[in-house]
Amino acid sequence: MKSRRLCVHLVSRHDTGRPCILIAGMLRLAALLLISVLACAQDRWAEYRYGPFHVVTNAGERDGRRVLAQLTQFRHALGRVMGKTDVVPTWPIRIVLFKSEQQAASNPGGLSLGRDAYTGSLATRDRLPRPLLHDCAQVLIEGSVGRLPAEVERGIEELFATLDTDGARITLGEPPPEAERTRDWARMHMLTVPDESYGKLRVLIHNLDAGVEAEPAFTNAFGKTPPQIEKEVDAYIRAAVYPRTSVNSAALNPLRDFATQPIDASLADVFIADLCLGQAELAGRARDAYLAIRKRQPESVEAAAGLGLAELLLRNSDEARSALAFAAEHNTVSARALCEYARLETGNVKALPALEKAAKLNPRWSEPYRLMAQREPDSDRRLVYLASAAKLSPRNSSDWQALAKAYQDAGRIPETASASASAKRAATNSEERARIREARAEVERKRVEFEAAEQRRREDEKRKELEDLKKKAAASIEAALEKANRGDTPQEPGRKVESWWEGPQPDAKIRGVLVRVDCLGKQFRLVIEGPGKRLTRLLIRDPSQVVIQGGGNRTLGCGPQSPPRKISVEYFAKPNARLQTAGDVAIIDFPQ
Repeated sequence: MKSRRLCVHLVSRHDTGRPCILIAGMLRLAALLLISVLACAQDRWAEYRYGPFHVVTNAGERDGRRVLAQLTQFRHALGRVMGKTDVVPTWPIRIVLFKSEQQAASNPGGLSLGRDAYTGSLATRDRLPRPLLHDCAQVLIEGSVGRLPAEVERGIEELFATLDTDGARITLGEPPPEAERTRDWARMHMLTVPDESYGKLRVLIHNLDAGVEAEPAFTNAFGKTPPQIEKEVDAYIRAAVYPRTSVNSAALNPLRDFATQPIDASLADVFIADLCLGQAELAGRARDAYLAIRKRQPESVEAAAGLGLAELLLRNSDEARSALAFAAEHNTVSARALCEYARLETGNVKALPALEKAAKLNPRWSEPYRLMAQREPDSDRRLVYLASAAKLSPRNSSDWQALAKAYQDAGRIPETASASASAKRAATNSEERARIREARAEVERKRVEFEAAEQRRREDEKRKELEDLKKKAAASIEAALEKANRGDTPQEPGRKVESWWEGPQPDAKIRGVLVRVDCLGKQFRLVIEGPGKRLTRLLIRDPSQVVIQGGGNRTLGCGPQSPPRKISVEYFAKPNARLQTAGDVAIIDFPQ
C-alpha cells in the first residue's frame, strides 16, 4: 500500500568534518520520520455499504458517502430505464476510494473480479469516471438480464458511461467525445433519450429477455423493424443533435440508509491487493502484496485466500494449494478461493463441504453447483445441481446444453426441449445458435414420437386393465353364486368381518421418503429414498387408477419435495429401462 510506505532518498555529499551539521541533518530526518508516522496514524479506513456496492476509503466520511450515493443512483437509473426493479450483479462491487490522485493512479481503476467482489479504485472527485461507470453497467446487466444482442448491450453500457449524478439530479444522454461515439452508442441514444423514445427500451428488453426474436421484439417496442431503425440511426448520426433527459432518482438518505463500519489497515491492504488480482498481468504484484500482509500477520485468512488465487494465476499449484487449504480451514469468506481449493482436491471429503460453503457465501454464483454436478454420481442429484447452475447463469449456453443432455438421458423430453431453447437464447454467435437449433429440432422430433408412443401405450394398458377387471368381476360374481348355491352358513353374530380387496394385488412394497416427483406428460415418476439412502423410481401410469390413502397432504407436486415426505408404496414390479423405473404404482400411503 503506497500511502503507508516511507521512502527516504539519501543525497551524496562531501564529508565536511563538521559534526554539528551532521547532527542537524539527522534531527531533520528524525522530524520527517515522525511527521510520516503521525500521518500514517491518522490514515483511517472505513467501509460504506448499500445494496451491492461497498466503498472502502481513507478519504473520510463525506467522500465515502457521496461516492456510494452516486453509485446507488446510477444503479437505480439503469434499472429504471431497462424496466428492471432490481439490477444486481453476480458479485458485490467494491470500490477503493483513495484520498489522493497519486494513490489511485498506482492501482488499477477498472472493475475486475477479485477475491470476493468486482473491485476497482478511484480518487476523490466530483464525478465518477466513465470507464468505471461502463464496467458497472456491464456487470449489472450480466447479473440481471439474459443474453441480449451484443450491439444492444454495448449501446446501453456506452450510454450509461456518461450518466451524470448530481445529488438527486440524474441526467442521461451526454455524448462522449466525438472520436469515441460508436454506432452502438448512437443507436441506444436514439432509442432511449428523445421524448418520443423514452420508456420504450424496457419493452424491447422484456421481449428479448423472454426469448422473442430480434425483429418482432424491436417491432413490439418501437413499431419498426431493425433495418428501418438502422436507416434512422444513419440520419441521427449525421444530424449529431443529442438531447439529454432527466431520470427520476431513488429516495435515498445517505446518512440514514448507508451501513458503515471502520476497518483495520491490514484488511484495507487486502482490499488494495485485490485490485491487482483480477488482471492476469498483475498477478505477480498481487502475490507480493498478499505475501507482505501475511509476513506482518500470518493469521490473515483473506490474505491467504488472495495469495492462493494469485499463485494459481502464476501456475504455482503447490503454493496455491497450501494457501487455499489454510483459507478453507480457517473459514474464508471468499467463495472463489473455496471453489479453487475444491478443484485441487481429488476426493469429495474436503471438496464437497468447500463447494457447499461457497454456494452459501455467494448464492448468485453458479460455479459451486457446476462443480458439484461434476462430482455427483447420482443422476437425480446431478440434475438438481445442473438445473441450479443453469438458473443462476442464464447467459451461459454451455450450462443449458449440459442440462438439456442430462434431461434427455433421463428420458425427460419436455424438459429437454425447454433447456435447449434456453441454450439457444444464451448462444453468443450464429454458428452456435445454428448448432443448438439442429439439436433442438432432433429433440422436438423425439418428443413428438415419445408422446405418440406414450399415448398408444396408455390406451393399450387401459384397454387391458379394463378387460382384466371385467374378468375378475365375472369370476367374483360366479364365486358368489356358487357359494350361495352351496348354502354356506351366514356370518355368525359377533364374529369379525375380514376386509377384502377385489382389485389388482401389488407384488412389491417400499417405505421411505419421497424426495422428487418427475412430471412426464400425463404420467408421473416418484423418486423414493429407501433404507441405506437407496433411490427407487416408480411410475404412475394413470393417476385415476392409483389409491392414495393416509393423513395430511395427499397431493403430488412436480419437482423436488420440500420438505421430503414419508411414504409407503405398493407397486407392481415391472421394470422400465427407458424410464429407469422399477415398477408401476398401485397404492400410496402417506403416514402421519
